[in-house]
Amino acid sequence: RSLGAWWVSGGKRRAVRCRPRPAEGATVTTSRWHGDTTALDTLLHGQAVACRRLMGSSLKFGLLASGQADLYPRLGRTMEWDTAAGHAVLLAAGGRVDDLDGRPLRYGKPGFENPDFIASGCTFEHGPSAGKTGSASPRARS
Repeated sequence: RSLGAWWVSGGKRRAVRCRPRPAEGATVTTSRWHGDTTALDTLLHGQAVACRRLMGSSLKFGLLASGQADLYPRLGRTMEWDTAAGHAVLLAAGGRVDDLDGRPLRYGKPGFENPDFIASGCTFEHGPSAGKTGSASPRARS
């Protein structure tokens, strides 16, 4: 994490960093093939959302890490090998990946299946303390 994240293009290295949430609302990335739209709408209720972008694969983690998107809620089956690399890049860029209770996503679980999660490059209130006055998720940042 202390080294940060970067990409190389044309022989030049450029640092990438998650962005603060835009005033007009978050750009939310979702999978084009999986997930429950009703559950997603419930999860995002009360959040300012500027747009939703449908796409496949771990590209979503890259968009969060480079500041081109803000949230990636995953409400469907994934395995640890589906998320580990993107998770590492996102953490290095200043983002996070938490389960729906606000706990950091962990690896090495029996069966290797991930719980539903929210990857974010900005503050996103969720979990037990979400929506309570004066509180935020356990690892929220400004």
